[in-house]
Amino acid sequence: MKRRLLPPLFFSVRLPTLLAMFWRAHIRPPSISGIARKGPLSILIVRLDSLGDVVMTTPLFRALKSAFPKSRCTVVVQRSYKSLLATNPHIDEILTLPNIRPGWLPARLRRLLAAVLFFWTELRKQHFDFAIAPRWDVDEHLATFLCLLSDAATHVGYSETATATKQRINRGFDRAYNVCLPPGPVRHEVLRNLDIAEALGASVGEAGPEIYVTEQDRKRAAKLLRRAPAEAKLVAIGIGARSPGRRWPLKCYCEIMGQLDRSYRAWPVIVCSGPELGEALKLARSLRCPATIVSGARLRDVCAVLERCELFIGNDSGCAHLAAAMGCKTVVISRHPRNGDPDHGNSPFRFAPFGRQVRVLQPASGLERCTVACSSPRPHCITQVKVEEVVAAARELLTEPQAVTAPIVAPESLEASQQVLQVGPADALPCASEALHSITAVPVVTPCPR
Repeated sequence: MKRRLLPPLFFSVRLPTLLAMFWRAHIRPPSISGIARKGPLSILIVRLDSLGDVVMTTPLFRALKSAFPKSRCTVVVQRSYKSLLATNPHIDEILTLPNIRPGWLPARLRRLLAAVLFFWTELRKQHFDFAIAPRWDVDEHLATFLCLLSDAATHVGYSETATATKQRINRGFDRAYNVCLPPGPVRHEVLRNLDIAEALGASVGEAGPEIYVTEQDRKRAAKLLRRAPAEAKLVAIGIGARSPGRRWPLKCYCEIMGQLDRSYRAWPVIVCSGPELGEALKLARSLRCPATIVSGARLRDVCAVLERCELFIGNDSGCAHLAAAMGCKTVVISRHPRNGDPDHGNSPFRFAPFGRQVRVLQPASGLERCTVACSSPRPHCITQVKVEEVVAAARELLTEPQAVTAPIVAPESLEASQQVLQVGPADALPCASEALHSITAVPVVTPCPR
């Protein structure tokens, strides 16, 4: 009988985190973190997971800054998402991990080396009162590890008992936290993030995510959409998703736009990353009406485009979270069955875009072996969602009055200090350059060079 090998996450996440616990408890020299010191409260929040997670954490930033207005909030995110938070007035500093370039190194090893280098070049120079890892389920991005390496006196995070998988992969992590939150009932991730603020004594008010765009972002969005007729209804289509199994077939989006165009004179705005441009061009060719493709644009430019759209229809993706946060009426097609596990990583109960004018359409039940959740690497259970259901949800939202919200404009001082980053790699566009010549009414927004 073969001996079972330890999983890769043991060496890239769990072992380094346990070693950091030992180092902090027995080797590290005393620091000023354990001593009462003067000055404003300093808070570190490590949010190294996906775009949707970052958007759903913005209410936590607001709640902490409201409770501690003189505090200094430092947020660690992936480099691609830095520009999204650069104009947020509740954040004082945004840090990103360095790039580890040798491509031949395994991705998890590069991530670990980046975290160690980040500690040495950034974290060890700063002092924090609180270090927060907001992730409720499995920590595979070394958030707990970085919180431990910081000199914060108090570490805050969710218990390893949240899920069976977390209990296995993050076993022993509860000892890293001074404030260890219990898993609690099944809740939306926005509310779970706000539970952290309440645990630190903050009172939670408005729960909705927020993204701050500047007037320059809005001007660029207007330029991108300049070919759309003034009387047309702009309908954003989010064709991308993190995995192919989350992507609804393109032909279904084509049918939807045909029906909406006949009723509302809808103008499609296809939003995607740079590598998804080929799929966007394929959809644009099959549409009966002209379209605008926004491919690989700056994140806040995408947000400003979505702010001008009356409706978003798309897959379960970060783009759907951006749309809802910008006040755009949102229809999401999810592959997670309605009778599936409500605490699963694909469950809309946890991860649906947060907003009053959001509709999530799901298959009633999973196909074949997909009982708890859809596990197929290709579109599978999601294909049960019918075009008629999506059209009905779209019509319902389009007839509803727009929710009245004050436009969120970033202060000029924040705009001046921003560092804008692109979404998709610039080298993803030449592969589709020939196809562009065959489409006449599809302006494509390409990422600016670094």
